[in-house]
Amino acid sequence: MRFLRLFTKGFFLIINFAVVLLFLAACLAPYISPAWFWPISFITLAFPFLLGLLVVFLFGWLFFNYRYALLSLIAILLGWKSIIAFVAFNMPSGNKAATTSTSFTVMSYNVSQFGLYREKDSKYNRQAMFAMIKKQQLDIACFQDFYTSEKKNDFNNREDISREMALPFRYFSSDFNRNGMQHWGSIIYSRFPIIASDKVKMSIGPRSESLIYADIVRDADTVRIVNMHLESYRFNEKDYSAIKKIKNQEDTGLIATKSIVQKMREAYIRRSQQADIVGNFIRQSPYPVIVCGDFNDTPASYTYFTIKGDLQDAFLQKGLGIGRTFTGLAPTLRIDYVFVSADFKVNSFRKINSDLSDHYPVIANLSLIGSGRAEVEVNK
Repeated sequence: MRFLRLFTKGFFLIINFAVVLLFLAACLAPYISPAWFWPISFITLAFPFLLGLLVVFLFGWLFFNYRYALLSLIAILLGWKSIIAFVAFNMPSGNKAATTSTSFTVMSYNVSQFGLYREKDSKYNRQAMFAMIKKQQLDIACFQDFYTSEKKNDFNNREDISREMALPFRYFSSDFNRNGMQHWGSIIYSRFPIIASDKVKMSIGPRSESLIYADIVRDADTVRIVNMHLESYRFNEKDYSAIKKIKNQEDTGLIATKSIVQKMREAYIRRSQQADIVGNFIRQSPYPVIVCGDFNDTPASYTYFTIKGDLQDAFLQKGLGIGRTFTGLAPTLRIDYVFVSADFKVNSFRKINSDLSDHYPVIANLSLIGSGRAEVEVNK
C-alpha cells in the first residue's frame, strides 16, 4: 500500500512538473518571435488548458500535501502577466451601460464576406448581419474579410452600409479584386469626417493584406482608427475535416497533420512579421489611437503583445472571462480585439454571440479623456 501511495504521488508530481514547464514556455512566447523559433507558438494554443491544470494541481495538493502546491503557485505567479492578458476579471458591462454624449461606439467584426459562399442562405445571412449591425447604432465600424461588388445582381456592401447605417465616411483597402468589379479587403466606416487615410502592406505576395487607417475629426478632436486582418492558417475544408477526424480519433492523420502543421508554421512566422510592422506603425501615431482587427492569434501570443504594447485591451478593461470570439476549433479562442491608447476611457465592452459569421462582433464604448467638453450621461 505504501509503495502504491508513493508511486501515485511521484506520478502526479511528474505530470505537474511537465505542465509547469509547458505553461512557463507558453508564457515566454510573447517575447520570442516565431520568425526566430516558431514551435513555441503552438504551445500558446494550449495556454488556457495548462492554466486550468495548474489550478487543479494547486488545489489538489492543498488537500493532500500543501508543500507540493508551491510548484503550481510559483508557476502561476511567474506567468501572471500572461494570465491577466488572457482572463478578464470584471463584471460584465451589459448592453445598457452608461455612456457619454462625447463617446465613440466602435465595432470590430470579421464579417466573413457576409456569407457570400453560403450556398443556400447567403442573401438571408447578409440581411440578418445588416440588421444586427444597424441595431448597434455605431459611430465607427471596422470590418475584416469584407466583400463588395458593382456587378449587376450582386451585393454592393460598401455603398449599402454607408446608406443604411448612416456611416457616410469610409476607407476600403480593396486588397483583392476580380474583373475590376468585385473587391475584398478591410474597411473602416465612420459617422465623423475622415481627413486622412491610407493603407500599409503588411507582407509581400499576391495574397497579402493591408493595415488601413483613417484619421477622423469629431469637434476639436482628431483620432486615428487602425484596422487589419492578420495572416490566417488558410485551412480549407479538407484540413478542417482532417482535424475533426483526429479529434474524434478516427484517423492517425499523419499526412494531414504534416500539412496542417506546415500551414500553421507559415502563418505564425508571417503574423510575427506583420505584428512588428503594425506595432511600429501604431507607436508613430500623432493622435490618440483605436486599433481594431482580427489578429488570428490568442492573447498568449507574440502577435498580441507586440501590437498591444502600452495600449489598453478593451475586453480586459470591461469584459469577463476568456472572451471567445471565434466559433470554430476551440472554445478558448479570443482573436478579435479593440485596443485603445491611454487617451481613452473604456466605458463598456461586449460581444454579440451571433453565428452569422465564424467570428463574433466585439463592441466598445470609449470616451476621449480631457477633451474639455461637458459630458452628459445618456443610456444608448
